[in-house]
Amino acid sequence: MSKESIVDASVPSAGRVYDYLLGGHHNFEVDRRAAEYIANLAPFVTKFVRLQRWCLQDVAHELTTVRGYDVIIDFASGLPTQDNLHVVVPDGTTVIYSDYDPVVVQYAREILGDTPNVHFFEADARRPEELLNRPEVQEILKGRRNVAIVYWGVALFLTDDDIRHAASYLHEWVGDQGCWAFNLQGAGLNRDNPAGIKILDTYAKMGTPAHVRTREEFVELLKPWRVDAKGLLALLEWHGLDQSEMSDMDLDMFGSAGAGYGAYLVK
Repeated sequence: MSKESIVDASVPSAGRVYDYLLGGHHNFEVDRRAAEYIANLAPFVTKFVRLQRWCLQDVAHELTTVRGYDVIIDFASGLPTQDNLHVVVPDGTTVIYSDYDPVVVQYAREILGDTPNVHFFEADARRPEELLNRPEVQEILKGRRNVAIVYWGVALFLTDDDIRHAASYLHEWVGDQGCWAFNLQGAGLNRDNPAGIKILDTYAKMGTPAHVRTREEFVELLKPWRVDAKGLLALLEWHGLDQSEMSDMDLDMFGSAGAGYGAYLVK
């Protein structure tokens, strides 16, 4: 990931492009042009980014209401808009958001205002220790480590070494009953699709090169974590959709899973 900033309106930002594709308003004209270019190449991409957000809301419900976690630590959160985690979780749940861009952090804090039990810190998902070792975070957690960790919509922009490091560090840090909700973003993408190649090139020009992997490659990188009994769920399945949502062109580019999977990882 590059050290882009959301306030630089001279070049498109992957985060602001994502916000626009989600239907948000925290973007500039340069981002809207880039987003429309991508959407023209692959019309399903607008459904893809919204599918990821819908699935994130399902994750919030699963982790709290179903599995009973009262602390969620979310990495690479971006702006907390468009019905993010804190909107879905039950009252009393502590949500710790983070992002590597200090301007995003400042803006996010303004958006959240005095929302109870919701915090936003500057930290890089590539180095989870930055967040977890902050004195403020340690004060919030008060020694609790059986918590839920979330990496959603970021894996496409992490290198193999980034994922290996995060997996190793988090496996050591999280308690035995902890859980890591991980989005295998981009798994199933056709690396040889001409339109897909152009989209990947666009992200590279933004300074955020994308790394396309198979499910098997992801599982290997995430060790020693293991996928729980739910298994690897295609994003389409997570939200109760089916392939009728996708055209033949979509299927060729994104694959039958809807361009990714989700998993609950356990120790």
